[in-house]
Amino acid sequence: METQRLNTLAARFKFSRLFGPALVTLGIILVIFALVLSTQDSGDIRVEGNPAIEALIPEADSEVLRQSAVGIDLTSGYDAQLTINGIPIPPDQINVLRSEENPRESAGTGGSFSSTLNRFVFQPLDGRAVPELLGGRNCVVAEFWPLSDPSSRQRIEWCFTAL
Repeated sequence: METQRLNTLAARFKFSRLFGPALVTLGIILVIFALVLSTQDSGDIRVEGNPAIEALIPEADSEVLRQSAVGIDLTSGYDAQLTINGIPIPPDQINVLRSEENPRESAGTGGSFSSTLNRFVFQPLDGRAVPELLGGRNCVVAEFWPLSDPSSRQRIEWCFTAL
């Protein structure tokens, strides 16, 4: 009886010495894997893979208010046109911000391209092409091109929800 009990204890000890660390290691690996997946950038690959685009305003699949600004932030040396929900936005209704120090002076189609800021923003207001965003899903198409080659146009489309 005592021998059988010792054999059982020895078997449990072997099991816990072999499989205990293996289970702990597996648990640590699963936690690390979960952390990697949760912190992985879920950004739009079309934005991340395009060196001309710095940001979409608002971000794709975000929720914003119906009077929120809409636009695209490009690297210096690009120009852009915006279409919101199929409605082309006239160039004179798009604020082009090119200076962080003096945003009011840089708003408009003029401004220096020496700054790294090159943000094309439309603000929905009464009397404009889009007085307010639609409640629910809204989609934007931004067509952009380098100033050095206007025939080399690219486009990106993204959607978001307006509350």
